[in-house]
Amino acid sequence: MKSFALIFSILVAFSFSSLLSQTPSSHVLVIGIDGVRSDALTAANTPNLDALMSAGVYSPDALNDDITISGPGWSDILCGVRSDKHLVVDNSFSGSNYVDYPSLFQRIENTYSAVNTVSICHWAPINDYIVGTDADVIVNVGSDNDVRNSAVDQLENYDPHAMFIHFDDVDYAGHGYGFSPDVPQYISSIEVADAQVGVVLSALYSRPNYVQEDWLVIVTHDHGGVGYSHGGTSLEHRNVSFIASGLNIPTQLVEKTILDINPPPVNCLGGDGTELFFPNNSNVSVLPTGYLDAVVEQDFSVEIRVRTNETPDVAIIGNKDWDTGLNPGFVFSFEYPNGPSWKVNVGDGSSRADANGSAGIDDGQWHTLSATFDLDGMMRLYTDGTFVAEEDMSGVGNLNTASGLMMGADLNGAYQYNGSLAEVRIWETLLSDEDIAAWACLSVDSSHPNWSSLASYWKMDDNDDYLSNSSPNNPFLDAFVNGAEWQIADSTITYDYSTTPRLVDVPVTAMTHLCMDILPEWNLDGISWVDECTNGIGSSEDSELHIFPNPASSILYISSAKLIEEIVVYNLLGDIVHFESPTKLQAMLDVSAWQKGLYFIESITSDGVSSISKVIIN
Repeated sequence: MKSFALIFSILVAFSFSSLLSQTPSSHVLVIGIDGVRSDALTAANTPNLDALMSAGVYSPDALNDDITISGPGWSDILCGVRSDKHLVVDNSFSGSNYVDYPSLFQRIENTYSAVNTVSICHWAPINDYIVGTDADVIVNVGSDNDVRNSAVDQLENYDPHAMFIHFDDVDYAGHGYGFSPDVPQYISSIEVADAQVGVVLSALYSRPNYVQEDWLVIVTHDHGGVGYSHGGTSLEHRNVSFIASGLNIPTQLVEKTILDINPPPVNCLGGDGTELFFPNNSNVSVLPTGYLDAVVEQDFSVEIRVRTNETPDVAIIGNKDWDTGLNPGFVFSFEYPNGPSWKVNVGDGSSRADANGSAGIDDGQWHTLSATFDLDGMMRLYTDGTFVAEEDMSGVGNLNTASGLMMGADLNGAYQYNGSLAEVRIWETLLSDEDIAAWACLSVDSSHPNWSSLASYWKMDDNDDYLSNSSPNNPFLDAFVNGAEWQIADSTITYDYSTTPRLVDVPVTAMTHLCMDILPEWNLDGISWVDECTNGIGSSEDSELHIFPNPASSILYISSAKLIEEIVVYNLLGDIVHFESPTKLQAMLDVSAWQKGLYFIESITSDGVSSISKVIIN
């Protein structure tokens, strides 16, 4: 122990900052590919991503279990918490709380001040809002090619320890051509992204010290999509892939499991089970007519049967452009951005009114949604015949758009609904609570008290390319089926995703690989998919002695190729705060009660060699 006393004054000269200037021996590359559905990735030819899958943890069943929009999604991925903490709910980033829940880069820089951190993004808001000034190198570019080139430049000419790169062209393809494994342009964009990743990986593998650097490569996506959009709650929106690959990462396939097999839904209206299904990119249109347009210029009622598994920002039925609620007309939809309640909006171009209905209609079962519109009073909503909400609409003017009617989309064919529809009824009167309740699960006929006021009635059981109007008024008011499909509902399988990765797992996995302590007060939502690290800045310059993790907050491990005879711990004043003689190859120190700060650990092995290491307790 005298040896330490002789050199203690020298060791103290190395400040706390000098320790932080050291760097971990492990490295991390996080690759984000925007807007990739997991089933589309499986269908695409992706040899480079396949190689990563085969050399680490891979899950085709990872989930975005938050809002399936880019702003919240990338906040989840980089901050390790969901929107209830980072407070980002859309792409405006308004109200964000990155102070309490900063990005991965700030966490790394606070632990290792001298590391080189890099963030290269095709979608600039990631850097502008989430990363901010947390990374050493921040690059916004205009194309995926530029992302690739910038990443290659960093890997070939500089020394990044933690790097994030974001590719955006797959998301562009989804919005332009459709998010589906059946869309060739979408699949092609995934294959191009794979080639870009291959170029980056080639530069990574060509680094002179690649093997010694112990790189972890993480690949994931912020969301999937359906039709030309995303933001919904279905698996097509939520299901993404997750890869954590590296030389020292055990191969592991993480998949969902079958939870239950559910029988086909039962429609209380009877029939042979045939239903009109809207797979997005579809609608039913009713051409403009003076008769139907005039209906919405007086008190009226609308009823529709729905069966769906999701509640995104869509247009179920209406006569308006749904780009804004102020636009003239009415629309049935869901709470923005993804439920859980259904809603009705009315607008006249300058004023609007919105009423939120009940939740729970995304259970794959049939539900009747009804709304009455008293133009000088209240808009009232009913779920399965039960009153659930009302809103004053007297301040809203004319709802007539003279543009006909759309089901499954808005007037522009956007905001596509995904699910089945039936029993569409439009009434030239206000239905009573009693009549709505009595006929919620019945087909309407002449015995209905308001039969003569039934303006249009599409039963939607035609099994044809057009839907006949069964009302006693204007029987030639046909509706045209555009892309919607007649089908017979089958049994559905419910899967258990409780053990598959989430977006919030990315930063926790990365920090674990970098030998960082994940502090409880950070209140992160994710878990790590790699084992606890075995290297870091706490490793002794003698490669046979390892101290980890460093910094530490609970347990500190000391391992050696030779028996450890003595362990002496000194504080900055040179006082001995801990001593033990383990006579083992590995020792475990409980440091949870130690004061925060810098310590010096002297380890003496059985061959008489003394090694001194600096450790931070935080």
